[in-house]
Amino acid sequence: MGALLINGDTAYEYYNFVRGTADSYAAAVSRAAALLAGKAEVYDIIAPNSMGICAPDDIAAGINTSDQKKATEYMYSCMPGVKTVPVYDTLKSHRNEYIYFRTDHHWTALGAYYAYSEFARSKGVTAKELGYFGVREFPGYLGSFYTSSGKLPGLAANPDTVYAYVPPETNEAEIHYIDGSVRAGEIISDMSAASQSSKYLTFLKGDRPLEIIRNPAVTDGSACILVKESYGNAFAPFLVPHYATLYVVDYRYFSQIDQRGLVQLCAETGAGDVIFLNNISATRNKALVAAIDGFVR
Repeated sequence: MGALLINGDTAYEYYNFVRGTADSYAAAVSRAAALLAGKAEVYDIIAPNSMGICAPDDIAAGINTSDQKKATEYMYSCMPGVKTVPVYDTLKSHRNEYIYFRTDHHWTALGAYYAYSEFARSKGVTAKELGYFGVREFPGYLGSFYTSSGKLPGLAANPDTVYAYVPPETNEAEIHYIDGSVRAGEIISDMSAASQSSKYLTFLKGDRPLEIIRNPAVTDGSACILVKESYGNAFAPFLVPHYATLYVVDYRYFSQIDQRGLVQLCAETGAGDVIFLNNISATRNKALVAAIDGFVR
């Protein structure tokens, strides 16, 4: 994370556009589309952070942070062959709802749901209503902003609540850990007794190199690969109803357990859709963009 802006009980992360790194990100996603042309559709979702969506206008106007909408539009303009999914305006229209945490850098599952709805629109399918999913509630969350701010009392005074949405078809996942082990797990885990800082781990048990979710209600062999960092964890459950199998790849760790690149993984899984879902801060991080680039082969 970069520097933080603290406003009462809410923190925001600054975002500064880095053109060279943004160009590299767009080039990697575009190359994925070219390599998979005629084999799979490639989608890209750049998730803005809360500074760009929820920060009060009078405060945002006076600080040195880049325009996230313009940055996203620029990167999308550099992605020929990619189905770009514009989520900025949709999230902005819901800015008064609980779509980002106050004490953490992630969006909430509700924010992820609105992004999923835009993905469904881009794909030409009907998004499931939010009420289609079961809901779990885990109060008392104090996230990454609280920790990195030095545990400011103003943030602790109003902890977040993690709401998690469970697909009715299944809550089972096959989780591939970085030590090479493979264990049965859950899409949404019970975090009622978890520490205050751990409750976001309800989604997919956190960031794992590979997670496979098989939907017994879909038997058409359809498959999707979601290429993500942690913003994708709250997004993935909403994809489950639409595919027979969902492969969730965290590009930061995948190469440590599996030497396949995206093209081989697509061929072997039969994935017809590939979704890059990356938070906007990742697109300015050279190391993260290099990891995405290394996976696209």
